Amino acid sequence: MGKYTTCFEQYFTPSEQREWQKQMDTHFGCEDEKTFYQIRWVKLIAHCEEAIGRKVAPSSPEAQNLVKEWMELQQPLQDAVGPDLWRKAATMYEQMQDWQTPKRQAPFSPEVYTFIREAAAQRVVAP
Repeated sequence: MGKYTTCFEQYFTPSEQREWQKQMDTHFGCEDEKTFYQIRWVKLIAHCEEAIGRKVAPSSPEAQNLVKEWMELQQPLQDAVGPDLWRKAATMYEQMQDWQTPKRQAPFSPEVYTFIREAAAQRVVAP
């Protein structure tokens, strides 16, 4: 977990941190899987940032495709850690402005997180 360790300590108990790490290790059994997954996230975050720069509406088909991919990427880990740990992680990211420093950064900006949350909310409303 590296640079997130201190942040994780603010939101998760030691046993929850161990469970999170266990699920990460199980979910990404080999380095190639972890690297492939990380590359997909980096590309997706870049696409979100680019869409935000173009002022793409969260309700647009483009934003809906981005949130669909976001949800697909996070679903296996979300299922593995369970709803309680996942809610804590969501709270941690909702409060990222409180813990980010130049050396401790979330993998995406608050703007990207807001964009994805708004697009996800639109997705729930859409038929």
